[in-house]
Amino acid sequence: MEDSPTQAERVRLLLEGEGYRVELVANGREGLERVQSAPPDLIISDVVMPEMDGYAFCQAVKTAERTKRIPFVLLTERNTPADLIKGLERGADNFITKPFEDDYLLERVRLIFEHLELRERGHLDMEVTVRVGGRQIVLSADKQQIIELLFATYEALDQVNDRLIEFQRNVEEHARDLEQKVQERTQRLLQSEKLATMGQLLAGVAHELNNPLSVLMGQAALLCQDVGSGRLAGRAEKIGRAARRCVRIVNNFLALARQYPPERRVVSLNQVAREAVELLAYPLRVDGVEVGLDLADDLPILWADPHHLHQVVVNLISNAHHAMHETPPPRRLTLATRSDPARSRVFLRVVDTGPGIPAEIQSRIFEPFFTTKPPGQGTGLGLSLCHGIIENHRGVIRVESQPGQGAAFLIELPVERPPAALSETPPGEELPPIRGKTILVVDDEPEISGILAEMLSADGHQVETAANGAIALDKLAEGTYDVILSDIKMPRLDGPGLYQELERRHPSLLQRFVFLTGDVLGPETREFLGQTGAFSLSKPFDLDEVRRVLQRVLRTL
Repeated sequence: MEDSPTQAERVRLLLEGEGYRVELVANGREGLERVQSAPPDLIISDVVMPEMDGYAFCQAVKTAERTKRIPFVLLTERNTPADLIKGLERGADNFITKPFEDDYLLERVRLIFEHLELRERGHLDMEVTVRVGGRQIVLSADKQQIIELLFATYEALDQVNDRLIEFQRNVEEHARDLEQKVQERTQRLLQSEKLATMGQLLAGVAHELNNPLSVLMGQAALLCQDVGSGRLAGRAEKIGRAARRCVRIVNNFLALARQYPPERRVVSLNQVAREAVELLAYPLRVDGVEVGLDLADDLPILWADPHHLHQVVVNLISNAHHAMHETPPPRRLTLATRSDPARSRVFLRVVDTGPGIPAEIQSRIFEPFFTTKPPGQGTGLGLSLCHGIIENHRGVIRVESQPGQGAAFLIELPVERPPAALSETPPGEELPPIRGKTILVVDDEPEISGILAEMLSADGHQVETAANGAIALDKLAEGTYDVILSDIKMPRLDGPGLYQELERRHPSLLQRFVFLTGDVLGPETREFLGQTGAFSLSKPFDLDEVRRVLQRVLRTL
């Protein structure tokens, strides 16, 4: 008896294949009518059925004198002790738990028929009293029935135990997977914390370096103006060039240590390659690595994030440097750029003469946390970050390598035009500079305000200085200024505070305001400058940059 046609047909075909004759009914009521009219040799019944379930059907069969000795097997998905006791109370001879193996069902049927004659004669009749859940239950059954029920229960428990063992294996495997994921996420979090801590440290160092570098660059520019030409001019130019190099190194470290939000702008891939080599020039030179630059002159400008691209190139150079530790001299690193105008693509190729990358791991090197370096020497994040950055630029990064023949990383990037609103206008006739204006410089560093005053005075402007925003407000109350150059971080009243006071007292002066900042990369500073839309100058600055910004402000008045 089975209300599921599919299950019923399966059991019928299985038993008929062993030579048994099988009749099917759909529910307990039909089954009871069939048993009363023509008793079968064996009843196999599902438990859950419409009209009359398997328990009620079994009890009806076992309480009738004519049918009580017919073996009755319950097919059930319920194998808890309560379900088994309920079946025993109704007189069930055996339980088979669904889903079941075909061989198991056939073995149970075979054993039942082997002892069928003894059961019919009543030679095995007995009464068993059991206590379950605090109540006493009397079971009227024969010995073989009890034995078969015990074996059936044991087998059911054995099946449950097998499932529990399998479940335990699955749980253990899942736990190992979770543990691995926790370790990976912990490593990722630690790496993020290291980057954040390094970023804060370098931001503080950069802020301290920016002021003396601004003075150094400004004094070098003024010295070049004063001496004109000759030996001193050459020396002044060398001082300025060295100062600008220090500025680039500081900015490059910040680009590596801090996670910038995507910030697209016009970028020269050749310049990114040069700056990355310049940043790592000293350790490469110490280890005897010869660096070659094969940069195409016709390379188009990219619309990309310079900090992220710089991070990619520095990482590839660092990896190549580390790989070449294992190879004897000569060691050579080559960076080459090319363009494909037909496809609007540019290419950067970084090639080393290291030991190469084994073929079996080349497909995994861009996976997060995959590394071949010893513990403590690598996180496995570098190439994964590179892959993500290039993909965010809609580009491709891939590796080519043969063991013992070095490795080549190829980056392919699309050439995209900047948004129309940000496209640079064609250069026209250079306008004459505006001179003779009154400028207020607000900075708590006397050297910074002093060098700005000297630079701007040399251009014909009248310059006054203030050590903080509060002093600047007093000066603004006494007189007018065409332009206000103000540092952001100052004691008493900082740059944003001064700007907000002007917004309240003298809103017309806001368009004349220029911020000076050595922390333009900080999120708070970026957010503030974005909200105000004010002009800004990043420290350290050179004379030409100050002039350009100043002329832009004066032409808006």
